[in-house]
Amino acid sequence: MIAERPQNDDMGDSVSEDGHAVHDLGGDPAGPIDRDAHSRTLFDQRVDAMLRLLAHPRTGHFTVDAMRRSIESLSPAEYHGLTYYERWLRAVRQLAVERGLVSEAQLQDRIAQLQQPQRTGS
Repeated sequence: MIAERPQNDDMGDSVSEDGHAVHDLGGDPAGPIDRDAHSRTLFDQRVDAMLRLLAHPRTGHFTVDAMRRSIESLSPAEYHGLTYYERWLRAVRQLAVERGLVSEAQLQDRIAQLQQPQRTGS
């Protein structure tokens, strides 16, 4: 007997018409898997370091399970449009706001500051 896929209202737009969550590719044609080792970029390494600090078992602010929930709740467009570590970063951002570590307004203010041209010399 095959278990029926549970309906999860928390998944929002991340569930397709056939009931599959966006990350659930089991049984779908997806092409070959690239099993070669990939070099991690500086961005990848920084996101990994943030996750290790924020999800540390003793001193962290959220769990790997919370990360998984956040990533699995991405819309199909977001999920497929982001790289692996960009998904992680999106989840870290969402969870940091959810846990009150930083507000969305604080993030937006800092992003705006970083996007301004840097002044050189006076």
